[in-house]
Amino acid sequence: MRLQELANKLDEEFDFPNSSENLLEWAISEDNERFIESGFLARKTGLMTLNSGEIEKVYTAVFVSENVVNSVAEESKCLIITHHNFDYHEDERGLVPIKAQLFRKLKETGNSIYVAHAPLDTHEVYGTSISLSELCGVKVEKLFFDYFGSPVGVIGHIDPRDLKVFAEHVKRCLARPYVTVVACSNVVEEVAVVAGSGDLPELLQEVYDSGCDTLLTGTVEHRWSDPFVQEGNRKFHELNRTLRLNLIGGTHFATERPAMIKVTELIRCYGVDCSYCEDQELLNAV
Repeated sequence: MRLQELANKLDEEFDFPNSSENLLEWAISEDNERFIESGFLARKTGLMTLNSGEIEKVYTAVFVSENVVNSVAEESKCLIITHHNFDYHEDERGLVPIKAQLFRKLKETGNSIYVAHAPLDTHEVYGTSISLSELCGVKVEKLFFDYFGSPVGVIGHIDPRDLKVFAEHVKRCLARPYVTVVACSNVVEEVAVVAGSGDLPELLQEVYDSGCDTLLTGTVEHRWSDPFVQEGNRKFHELNRTLRLNLIGGTHFATERPAMIKVTELIRCYGVDCSYCEDQELLNAV
């Protein structure tokens, strides 16, 4: 398939013309800008690099990490559909711009990148929180918390069970070695699900106001060294000492991974071979 043809299909599916998100300030550097399509710099999302007119295989990924790039380096005419236009580390580095050498390797092998962030987060079928809810067996009751004009979180219900039992279930679903748990009550029944970085005080308040007893999200323990995110995480936990919600954190990466696995179904519907590209280092980070 022509790469631009597939990109156009994805633009339409995720309604990119109406997206107002802009993460370029954090994703573009003097080091990597020369590798990025001018159309991406103008639209802020979509086809980030175009290194081959035709594609023979598509991979989905949560981040464009060194592990992901190396995984496809032996192939050519591939498209990486990523949720983030960043590399990522589950430590103090957090989100970082994709290094020039990774862009160079992709260019040399004829492999390209397509980015779908906020429009994927809030997609009615492939949304990150919806996909996480389905994986963990949380029955969706309503959507909540505005994110660039659309709700990004899920309010749902499970049969009442012990917090430790539910946390262990989440860990198995995510294929993680462990999950972070803040226990404020023993029983879980009404669950808010927000994949990715959900440690926002205003989000936590909305979860409480919706009558939930538990928040399942990605980031509970924030390891990034950035002072802004550290201060936000401190306020998040300070508020929860008053609200007393159970918190379960499965990491930013692992809670957005189910959506990228699910997106492979969409690409196969277009008649293109597609697989999810795992990053075991991020999945197993402790």
